[in-house]
Amino acid sequence: MNFSKRTKYLFLGLLVSLNFVIRIPSVPHEIGNDSFGIHILANSISLLGYAKWWVNSLSVFGMYPYSYASSVPFILSGISQCTGVDMELVIWIYCVIIGIFSAFTAYLLAGAIWNDDVFKFLVAFAYSISSGILTFSTWDATTRGLFMILLPLFIYLLLKIRASVIKYAILALIAFTLLIATHHFFLLLIPIVFSLIIVTTFDKLKRYIKFKISEDLISISLIIGFIGVLLIPFFTGLFIEWGRYDELHWMIRNNVRYTGALIIFTISGIIYLIFKHNKKFEEWFLLLVTLSLVIFLYLETYIHYFIIIFACLFIGIALTNVSRVEKQKRKYAALSIVIFLSLSIVFSGFYQHWRTHQGGVYGDWYLDEEGYAGAVWTKENVDMNKKLVGNDNLLCKRMSAISGVPTLLKDVSCCMFVYGFADINTTPIVKRSPLSISYYKDNPYAIHRLHILPGWYRNTLQGRDVDSQAAKGIIRSFDLAYFIENQNIGRNKFISSLYTKKDNVYDNGNIRVWAIEEN
Repeated sequence: MNFSKRTKYLFLGLLVSLNFVIRIPSVPHEIGNDSFGIHILANSISLLGYAKWWVNSLSVFGMYPYSYASSVPFILSGISQCTGVDMELVIWIYCVIIGIFSAFTAYLLAGAIWNDDVFKFLVAFAYSISSGILTFSTWDATTRGLFMILLPLFIYLLLKIRASVIKYAILALIAFTLLIATHHFFLLLIPIVFSLIIVTTFDKLKRYIKFKISEDLISISLIIGFIGVLLIPFFTGLFIEWGRYDELHWMIRNNVRYTGALIIFTISGIIYLIFKHNKKFEEWFLLLVTLSLVIFLYLETYIHYFIIIFACLFIGIALTNVSRVEKQKRKYAALSIVIFLSLSIVFSGFYQHWRTHQGGVYGDWYLDEEGYAGAVWTKENVDMNKKLVGNDNLLCKRMSAISGVPTLLKDVSCCMFVYGFADINTTPIVKRSPLSISYYKDNPYAIHRLHILPGWYRNTLQGRDVDSQAAKGIIRSFDLAYFIENQNIGRNKFISSLYTKKDNVYDNGNIRVWAIEEN
């Protein structure tokens, strides 16, 4: 079914408005954990004028020690420098832009598979409003969000190669390079590329095949294939890190949580396409890609984000078929679709503005007012050449992002290198074997496992008296000047010694800052 231009513009305007409204945050400050590490890197680019972590060509893609995938920090720094807007607000603007853009990339991909306006708008709606996309495009600058939003565009360019090999192959290569520089998700692009090659090969060979295979037999084979591939990890333990039943539970829960309420239509969409006769090239491609990715469904960390676009395509197929009933029943079909889309908005809005992907209350996942006030005080009163440490790693990371003051953290090794807490010249780096899984799953190069990272010293400091030789050595070694205490998590040995031996220079009830610099 195709709409008039007026109807298209109306639906497009409504979809853009919905994507904007649902991303208006219900919290006062930036959200998340990884987002603040990227915030820190973006700050460093704006301050230094270059990416300090680029010490190797692989550093651009985050594949070398002390490096990080570079696209998002550069985008944020570029927006901030061009507009003069504070980085925290830049992150909100950036998230709104890529969130709305997700509807357009999904719309393009859907149009490459089915040239049906109902289908295209349903896929664009399902994808842009899915919980997974909302999670990483609402004041959260993680690299996953940009990767997920660019993924449909990359697949679209792959499919268009058949129309113009040179033009779209070049564009697809550029998109692939950008995706590599965004997140390590790019390894999951390999099955997509191979699926296109296989379908293209068979499409060219079928003119030479003189016997015809029954489509019913092919459909049954596909069903067996999907079931078999899904069960392979369950019975062999492949890609399963914990117990198989635990992983099965997590797989179901995560896919429902991040794809959204409309996921119930995914199975019916797959079954319809499997049994559909006279499948087009794009439909075979979609089935083969999905089949190749099913085996990875037990990968708990990332796959439920990557698979969302494919689930939304099948959701679009199922709901489009609902809209194709005979004329006298169309109003009931339309009402049903509206109800399901409304439930999807409620589901995604509930998780986005109340519950988090960790199951805790939302307040645990943004920088609260006390932390923000402490960061502002630090920015205004602490010299940028001074360095900080604290007892709450996540709070310190968030405050460091807002204040711009270097802070010793137990994670984000790239930020530790940029801040000068780590020296790559004295870091033993080993090259992994290309025959090892970690070479592809992690990075070709790694820091030697016996090397002590800056985070170890941060953790060690917590259990020492401020006047002990160990504490003094760490403070002196890293030029630490202040200690940030989150009073809500209790005292450790180091903090207890501060109360009797050091000066408290800032206190807002929850956050205390102590002067610990060695004279």
